[in-house]
Amino acid sequence: MATAIFEGVKITGIACAVPKHKDSIYDFEESFGKENVEKFISTTGVKERRYVHDKQTNSDLCYEAAEAIIAHKDYDKNSFDGLILVTQTPDYARPATAHVLQHRLGFSKDCMVFDINLGCSGFVYGVNIAASLIKAGALKRILLCCGEAHTCLSPNDDKATSMLFGDAGSATIVENGNDTIKTLLKADGEGYRAILTPGVNARVKIDVHNLDYDRIKETMDGSAVFEFALIQVPKSFKEFFKFFGGTIDDYDYCVFHQANLFMLEHIRKKIKLAPEKMPISMDRYGNTSSVSIPLTIADLCNRENCKENLKIISSGFGIGLSWGIADFTVDRKDILPIIETDEYFKEAFTGN
Repeated sequence: MATAIFEGVKITGIACAVPKHKDSIYDFEESFGKENVEKFISTTGVKERRYVHDKQTNSDLCYEAAEAIIAHKDYDKNSFDGLILVTQTPDYARPATAHVLQHRLGFSKDCMVFDINLGCSGFVYGVNIAASLIKAGALKRILLCCGEAHTCLSPNDDKATSMLFGDAGSATIVENGNDTIKTLLKADGEGYRAILTPGVNARVKIDVHNLDYDRIKETMDGSAVFEFALIQVPKSFKEFFKFFGGTIDDYDYCVFHQANLFMLEHIRKKIKLAPEKMPISMDRYGNTSSVSIPLTIADLCNRENCKENLKIISSGFGIGLSWGIADFTVDRKDILPIIETDEYFKEAFTGN
């Protein structure tokens, strides 16, 4: 079992950024009909979502979040020896978008930089990887970014995806500190087709002069994802507490990946979580994939009268199929208000 305890590792800051542009899901009534839209809202809980403009990418959102949290902490950028970006909507097919962020942020060349191609479980996987590198003594301070600009890839004619996903970016600082982080990670590649974007790549070869978008667009088997989550997520919580001890009542909040409200309510009841301990942000931001956990934490801390020191257990699950749990404490003063931005990396369009 992929379980780990990381003593002496702490999350010391979280910042998130979203585009200024927003959709009301009711605006989709013309495309899908009023009845379908109302059913979608009642099932998923999504009423609004944020979307990037045509020059904005996930790294633009991560950049704004990163600059804000580094300034808040008053850290020297040269003190970061690791930069990890979790994304499934990179700026380019290659190089890794993390290198674009390294350049823009002005991080040292003595810095380990790479992307992780994960979605819904990306934050908990990213916390595990960052904590592993720190605990191993390889690195001391890591900027863990999660970013998605999903709306530019979602087909507008698909009810399962076009209204569901939103765009956002986050920056989380993971470093040596007086805390213990525990993680449990799982995956089931047999379900790789449940959420699939064939794209233009080695597996799917197409004539670029006669592009057939239907062959490369994203598809999602909603019922398969729903069944997977309802079975595997509660089971993983039982395994987590059996291995590490404790109960769900030991935590101030349980922050889930914001996949679907109906799904989360079922999971909440199965793990016997009090309703007030399950914060929700998808109603205003949609499903933001790997960003949804830090985004929900930032939204929670700036809307409610939270404690100063929060004990959080988080769970991400979805594409892959992959899922996991990570618990940690974080100081509320180091969780920044959500940034709204329409800024973008102008150098990318100048060729300079």
